[in-house]
Amino acid sequence: MIRYLPVKKPWSNPMYFYALPTHQQAKRVAWDYLKSLVPKEWLKSAPSESELLIRTIFGSTLHLVGMDKPQRIEGNQWDGGVVDESCDQKPGHFDRSIRPALSHRNGWCWRIGVPKRWGPGAAEFKSIWEEWGSGKFGDNYESYTWPSGDILLPDEIEDVKRTLDQKDFEEQYGAIWQGTSGLVFYAFDEKLNVSDNVKYDPGRPLLVGSDFNVDPMAWVVGQYYDPGPINKSGPEFHFFDEIFLRNTNTQKTLNHLHHKYQGHQMGWRFLGDATARARNTRASSSDYAQILNDLRFLNSKVMYPQSNPARADRFAASNAILCNAAGQRRCYLHPKCVNLIQDLSSRAYEPGSREPDDHDDIGHITDAFGYVIHYLKPIAAAPYTSVPQIYVDVA
Repeated sequence: MIRYLPVKKPWSNPMYFYALPTHQQAKRVAWDYLKSLVPKEWLKSAPSESELLIRTIFGSTLHLVGMDKPQRIEGNQWDGGVVDESCDQKPGHFDRSIRPALSHRNGWCWRIGVPKRWGPGAAEFKSIWEEWGSGKFGDNYESYTWPSGDILLPDEIEDVKRTLDQKDFEEQYGAIWQGTSGLVFYAFDEKLNVSDNVKYDPGRPLLVGSDFNVDPMAWVVGQYYDPGPINKSGPEFHFFDEIFLRNTNTQKTLNHLHHKYQGHQMGWRFLGDATARARNTRASSSDYAQILNDLRFLNSKVMYPQSNPARADRFAASNAILCNAAGQRRCYLHPKCVNLIQDLSSRAYEPGSREPDDHDDIGHITDAFGYVIHYLKPIAAAPYTSVPQIYVDVA
């Protein structure tokens, strides 16, 4: 972008733009970087902080725009531009607002971004990346990929592989489009994540993940190992029991849990839905308070967050534990966890959506499972500079 600013054109006012999905994002992410890249001796005046505009002594201008208002692009004749975070751009903006504004000056445009599975413009971006790279549109259209492995240290890549599941790694760091076949827990493999070797250890604290639905009330029971007894090379979650009760409440479920593990002496860790702090299931006190005040559970900690994590983050953490990008499985279930196994195997998204298609009993027990995983092993967000890009260039 910057290198084009001194290039002479037949007209006196070459114009270039850098577009992100929203004005606020554009200012936060790109404005300081763009200003720092323009040599000071090129500037005609100080960059306009209100207009996000850079004017040069060559007559050219560089505009930073947010596409939440497409009219910021319309009405000008552009010589070139970059549309970033293309999967988050609203579909149709390029054809309706950007392309017409490039036509008069035969302007160029790059459409770039991480190849996300989700986002309002993900399907459109994937489609044009495939079409423009096919060669059927001629030499003026090209597609490129830029994986993070080209710029990051090998140790960093290997560390990330141990954190993310395979699909998230290839998407976020490999610049590879992914398909999920609609399954929420696509990393789960019943043959590999279910084992008879998962057993209750009376010498370790018990983890209890809770979903506070009345019918069914779905809880999971497990333990955490570091290192794990199956792979012996890192931490592992073992879930060996589940509670799946009809038409019940929190107190009855606690009674059931205590009856099964009343001899357990090594402590309890209750993890679950943040809304349990406020609501109750047929009781005068909150679900959270009922658990916290139950003295039968020795050395217990009720580890409920003040607010729930984003569902997508919870699903991502669960997939990364089930199988990360390095091929390591850090979570195992006993075969008697039949409801949990069924939910992990079948929970799916609504077609064309990132919303789970939950109905009847689906989703409750994997929510309980996910609260445990995300609380103890969340996935840290990758820095902006570490993600790969896919480039689509129209000359």
